[in-house]
Amino acid sequence: MTFVGRDQELRCLAAEFERARAGLPKLVVVEGPAGIGKTTLVQRFLETCGTGNVLFTDGDEGEALLPYGTLTRLFGGLPAQIEAPAAAEPPDPLAVGAALLPELSERQASEPLCLVVDDVHWADAPTLRALTFCLRRLRVDRVMAVLMLREAATLPGPEGLRRLIAADTTRRLRLRGLREPEVAALAGGRVSQRAVARLVAHTEGVPLHLRALLEEVPAEALDDLAQPLPAPRSYTMLVLAKVARCAPPVRELVGAVSVLGMSCPLHLAARVAGVAEPLQALEQAVREGVLLERSSSRGPVAAFAHPLIRAAVYRDLGPARRSALHARAALVAEGEQARLRHRIEAVAGPSPELAAELAELGRAQVRLGAFGGAAEHLKAAAELSGDPAPLAAEAVEALLLDGRVDEAAGLTASLPDDAHPAVRGYALGHLAMVRGQVEEARTQLITAWERAGPPESGLAARAAQQLAMLCLVKAEGRQAARWAERARDSPGYRLSIDYNRFTELTGLAVSGEIDAALAATAGLPPPASATIADLDALLGRGLLRTCSDDLAGGLADLSGVVAACGERSVPFRMLATAMLGQVEYRSGRWDDAALHTGTAASVADDADQRWLSPICHGLAALVPASRGDWPLAEAHVRAAVAGADSVAALAHGCSAAAHLAAARGDHAATVAALEPLLAVEVHDIVYEPGVVQWLDLFVDALVGLGELDRAETFLVAVERLAGRRGRRSALATAARCRGGLHAARHENALADAAFTTALAHVGVGVQGGAGAGLPFDEARLRLAYGRFLRRLGRRRQAQSHLEPALGLFAKLGAAPYVGRCEQELSACGLPRAEPGASPLLRLTPQEQAVARLVATGMTNRQVARELVLSVKTIEYHLGNAYAKLGVSSRVALTTKLMH
Repeated sequence: MTFVGRDQELRCLAAEFERARAGLPKLVVVEGPAGIGKTTLVQRFLETCGTGNVLFTDGDEGEALLPYGTLTRLFGGLPAQIEAPAAAEPPDPLAVGAALLPELSERQASEPLCLVVDDVHWADAPTLRALTFCLRRLRVDRVMAVLMLREAATLPGPEGLRRLIAADTTRRLRLRGLREPEVAALAGGRVSQRAVARLVAHTEGVPLHLRALLEEVPAEALDDLAQPLPAPRSYTMLVLAKVARCAPPVRELVGAVSVLGMSCPLHLAARVAGVAEPLQALEQAVREGVLLERSSSRGPVAAFAHPLIRAAVYRDLGPARRSALHARAALVAEGEQARLRHRIEAVAGPSPELAAELAELGRAQVRLGAFGGAAEHLKAAAELSGDPAPLAAEAVEALLLDGRVDEAAGLTASLPDDAHPAVRGYALGHLAMVRGQVEEARTQLITAWERAGPPESGLAARAAQQLAMLCLVKAEGRQAARWAERARDSPGYRLSIDYNRFTELTGLAVSGEIDAALAATAGLPPPASATIADLDALLGRGLLRTCSDDLAGGLADLSGVVAACGERSVPFRMLATAMLGQVEYRSGRWDDAALHTGTAASVADDADQRWLSPICHGLAALVPASRGDWPLAEAHVRAAVAGADSVAALAHGCSAAAHLAAARGDHAATVAALEPLLAVEVHDIVYEPGVVQWLDLFVDALVGLGELDRAETFLVAVERLAGRRGRRSALATAARCRGGLHAARHENALADAAFTTALAHVGVGVQGGAGAGLPFDEARLRLAYGRFLRRLGRRRQAQSHLEPALGLFAKLGAAPYVGRCEQELSACGLPRAEPGASPLLRLTPQEQAVARLVATGMTNRQVARELVLSVKTIEYHLGNAYAKLGVSSRVALTTKLMH
């Protein structure tokens, strides 16, 4: 085949590949309509790039519903460490994506890897989600990924992939039609320049149609201005002309292949077609250019060279013949999914029997947490049902729980205007909820609840469940608990299985009833042996324990839930991961907190969960803000504040912005960040101690600005509530703030007493001793007390608090606060027991995380798995850490960090 043009595109591909060769992983997206030459371009590049290290596959429309069908063909199977789940649901895409990282590291060891996926628009969703997760975590890898698709803007794949494609670092090549000089070269001098100009104008330079016209239309006809050129869509006729030249058995075989997909085993096509001699039929079809022959371990495979050929053949079959062939295919197809697809295609209209079968299968998958497969079966059931709207609403729910918001929106828009109000209200309300449109969601869900009769009892329970979560994000805790009870008491509650207990327990917690809520969770099993329903309650108990200062219990519950919730919905997994990150942050496990909150925020964005995304980003901002990683913290704060459409989102967004400003020492910015919360006229979430941390930041900032009277007024309310709740973290924080306010007023004896009280609340004696599991709180308290003592001239006492504070901040990697401690200690002018900060502070946050894990004895591969990065990225960060710390071995690194 003659290759012409595309010189600029080839240069771009070569340049990006050289960047990948240098350790800068690249993503190249080649876009263009069918027939524009995407595959030909990339194949030409691969022939000339000088590497044989290529992984190449393409999406198959016939396998679009086969989980990991594309990925399996790309890598020859799923990663070895991915275990088959107990249920029939395929492995989680995030786990598969993480498992691909070490495999990519191995494949790039000797030379750079070029990973190519053609026809991405036909690849199955789990493959795309796994690849997206993997590609986003390449840092210094010698990998270039090339994705070929028709139109990125209309790509039905996951939201995360669309964001990755749209990123500034992605190189996008939009292929245009060939120009006249290139078409002339393609024609090889067989036609005149006037014919070339006609071809370009008529085909818009699409190579596939150009080649077809050059092959099928005589040169004199191309040059005859009186004879109109066939339109590009006449390619269908060209294909059918080739088919017509075939013998009847060949035509039967070609038709059967088109029903079975882009390719299929020859023996299956022969059975569907009823062809006795399939090899002879395939031989003629290949000779006529209709089919290709491929080989496999199971024998010959018949395939179409291009989807347009298959489409032309399939559409020409006619409805009756198509139905008959699908009915035969349903009897011989391999796998239940394939047989169901053919049964669906075989029916000519509504089929209540098949619809009922599909609906029951979908509901069973919902109960197992297999939301992806459930959505497909419920959608198909709706299309075959005489009353499609109720099943479509169930499919909308399954799509939303699977994180496929765009698909859910499309299905919701297709609901008939005369659908039952409860059905329509639930679908619209749940969609609005996920999109963060809280008031619209409330209106629609109330309609669903009020208008649901006995036949819609399942939707009533679902509506109540969503209203419970809606009340929770609006900071109406008691209302959230009441709606959760209504959901549980509804007749259809057995179908409503996702995060209802969590919502009920959290509603009680944020309204100040933590003790009552904890009492309701007595007797729960450990996460490892919990049922799906038990995990819901354990998630709630983990948050209750976190808010009530039982950090060890919260860690146990939440880490167990995260480990066991692989079969739960996308929102549930995000909540669990974010809540785990929150308790890890409070207990000083900041590396883990950064990993889990960052993952939750990333998944929230990828799955377009706008109602949860601001909360996840707000939590994800805390560690980088406190560590001085300003660009990352600012990015999370922007995302949190921009999406704050509910009270819960606003509280987390304002808290994140205030933590960032406080870490920078900017009192005015801290107050400005928190002012929006003062206008919120609700208590729940905003003012309840232990839920969102911001009250102490506001008081400290007001004191720093000299607004002492305002600080006093605010602090009195904080102290009163802390006293009623009796939690040590709230009492310690209030006492620290009181000490700072007294110090600003030069009420030294009162300040000293307040700081001493605060130390007692965090479990620290005045002269030292370890605190009780709140390292950042303790370190900030010691810093404040030490600063106060130094300014009184009590330098040795000051040093006795500043040095432990420095050690705690250094262990956490809180660089801005380490600097403040160092400044205060220098001002003390006394000898230092351990001068200087932790060597970890010379490293970036990423280098710190790698160095800490290496120091525990982990291999690079184990570290990569833990941080969900490639081995190459770990090697890069570890090399930087060696250089900065002046060591050259893992033993020396461990020794350096220990001392």
